[in-house]
Amino acid sequence: MMCENLPNHEEAQKLTLIPAQATPDQARHFAQLAQIASDGFFSELLGKRANAVLSAMFMQDRNDFSYRYASFLQVDDSPAGMLAAYTAADARSHANRTAWLMLRHAGWQALRFLAVGILLRDLLDFLGSHLESDDFYIAMIAIYPPYRGQGHSKTILRYAQNRALESGSSRLALDVDERNTIAIRAYQRVGFVQIAESKKIQQEGERWGLLRLVKPIGADEG
Repeated sequence: MMCENLPNHEEAQKLTLIPAQATPDQARHFAQLAQIASDGFFSELLGKRANAVLSAMFMQDRNDFSYRYASFLQVDDSPAGMLAAYTAADARSHANRTAWLMLRHAGWQALRFLAVGILLRDLLDFLGSHLESDDFYIAMIAIYPPYRGQGHSKTILRYAQNRALESGSSRLALDVDERNTIAIRAYQRVGFVQIAESKKIQQEGERWGLLRLVKPIGADEG
């Protein structure tokens, strides 16, 4: 199990990034952080079942939300943030299973899941799709509010880059809401560039879509 201790500007704090384990406590944190990362999208998709579905999927193998693809940032041994990321090969191997598991766990919210899924089909089809074979896809990065503004997102990105290099990948890839200009500028400052965009959807009087950003990496950057 890879565990990475990281330097910190404040000596009083201890920063560690650890691979997730299939425990109920970590499942709970994963669900909460996934909701933060998606700006509440999962609640729109799954209603009141959102956290329960995310927690259940976290505990299982071979899906986008599995504990196997998650790592937690610990600050003084308390969860502060989360990374969910995997290789292009992983993405292809469990693409259909992810949707099936989400529908299975949706329970009484299954009809809502199907209806919203149809409405947002173009975005959902774009997420994590059309990856190059050597891509390492960053599905989610999230930081709990009390820990924001301390450079932890950059720390998680460096960790993701190390994970990518260890997997044999040569490029980081992620998707971001085109309206989130703050996040886009932050990614661009660390070397990400836009290479594609999704079809736009009409939602509550607004047309918007997703952008695919990538960053080439090399062994000398680990």
